Amino acid sequence: MANQEQGTKNAAQRSTSTATQWHTHQMATSSGKTIKSTYRNYLLCVLYFVGIACLWVLIRFVGLSSVPAFESFDYDALNHGGLFARAVILGSLIGTVFFFLTRALDTPAIRRRPYGMMIIIYALSNIICVLLVLIALTIMDIIVIKKPFTVSTFEARMMNVNFVVILVYYTLCSFVFVSIREINRKFGPGNLRKLLAGTFYHPREIEIIVMFLDLKDSTTYAERLGHLEFGSLIQDCFIDMSVVTNFEAQFYQYVGDEAILLWDVSEGIENGNCLQAYFAFNHRLAERRDYYQSRYGLVPEFKAGVNIGLATVLEVGEIKREISYLGDVLNTAARIQGQCSVYGENLLISETLHDRFLSIPDHLDIDAIGMTELRGRTQAVKLHRVKEHTTTN
Repeated sequence: MANQEQGTKNAAQRSTSTATQWHTHQMATSSGKTIKSTYRNYLLCVLYFVGIACLWVLIRFVGLSSVPAFESFDYDALNHGGLFARAVILGSLIGTVFFFLTRALDTPAIRRRPYGMMIIIYALSNIICVLLVLIALTIMDIIVIKKPFTVSTFEARMMNVNFVVILVYYTLCSFVFVSIREINRKFGPGNLRKLLAGTFYHPREIEIIVMFLDLKDSTTYAERLGHLEFGSLIQDCFIDMSVVTNFEAQFYQYVGDEAILLWDVSEGIENGNCLQAYFAFNHRLAERRDYYQSRYGLVPEFKAGVNIGLATVLEVGEIKREISYLGDVLNTAARIQGQCSVYGENLLISETLHDRFLSIPDHLDIDAIGMTELRGRTQAVKLHRVKEHTTTN
């Protein structure tokens, strides 16, 4: 019994050590992409709020002189350049605070909540964000016009209908921004844009990389945990699976305890992203082994099959519209994943995909395991197993 406990302890230590080594490697290889992605998202956020600030100026002042009720208004006396300059400053400040606030709130604890609750949390935090920025700008205005800063002066600028209208306007715009972001996340990054643009309204044939991921021993776990607790396990696993987006993966579907990931060919081949994504997820689970062990009494593991080929992509449905991928490439990837149990491997790829790699990361090994008959195919497929180096101290 003592030997068994020591063996379990050593295995956990090796897993933790390997996860730490992977984390170090991942930070080194993906930091450039992370910085680029963060910078792009920051710019989009700032540009959005600068845009709605300029829109506020346009709605409120442009064309005002043509409205009969404002005929006496001295429109020409307005400093138009100053108004738009203030709009750019205000939008930039709100966009910056909003961006870092939402990043701070973008945690697994928040993401596990229902969409409505998440949006409410973000909206309330955004009200505080906008309120602080407006207060800061009000104080700056008082200082710039060189009025003595007193409580009464501050209250006069803050406690008026104009301030409330601006606060409500930016809060609603923040709510719209968060809603669009969450809808985009639900459809998968980039898919909302494709749906709106009608990119796949007419069926098209494209080449993609497909990965089928399946939880090992899922039937045993479901019987042991019960359906509700097993459902919570799947939720936790799929939240941790989000790490694959660091390697350009796109979530296509969740089917029970399985997940289907897609890559554009160039992005999936580059740096072996479609392979590294699997190990990134695997090590995320290892890093959280203490949580899984204490909550469920197990540490989940996934097996995966990866293939490359042509697929037909199109929009389907009217009530629940989504982007669908059809083709033998998906069926073959599913069959390859099924062979993991046969060969006792965690990650198998097709010969077709293997031949497309110009190079693979140094910490990965790919070995051929021979021709294999796959159900539903008349010709055998050559499979390769993918493993990573592990360092023992």
